[in-house]
Amino acid sequence: MKFRFDRNAKIKILLVLAVLLVTPYFAPLAVDFVILADFMGLEALLVFLFVSAKSGLLVARASFEEMKESVAATAQLLVQLPLFRPRVYFTHATASTLFAVLACSVVLACAVWVPVMMMSMRYIT
Repeated sequence: MKFRFDRNAKIKILLVLAVLLVTPYFAPLAVDFVILADFMGLEALLVFLFVSAKSGLLVARASFEEMKESVAATAQLLVQLPLFRPRVYFTHATASTLFAVLACSVVLACAVWVPVMMMSMRYIT
């Protein structure tokens, strides 16, 4: 028994297979989408996907705004720390560079940063 599919049937089969492969990643109701595509057509399925994607975009936008606010709050906290004040930073950077170049001691160069880091930790906690 040989099946002979015309061009439209092959396109429909390929679209149903594509929907079966893609929808589990985007929507948990993959079987419903296949039934919707089969009975109502691909256009109805695409309209349904676009309508349901709108709520997903709203959720993504809200979580992005929340992340942006938390990054701004973290940056504001970091700006207020003594470690990131230009006078303190450049003094310690110069001293640690000189210790690393002249004494060839990474431990001594890192030890320059310990007091200012400890002081900055008091502001965080």
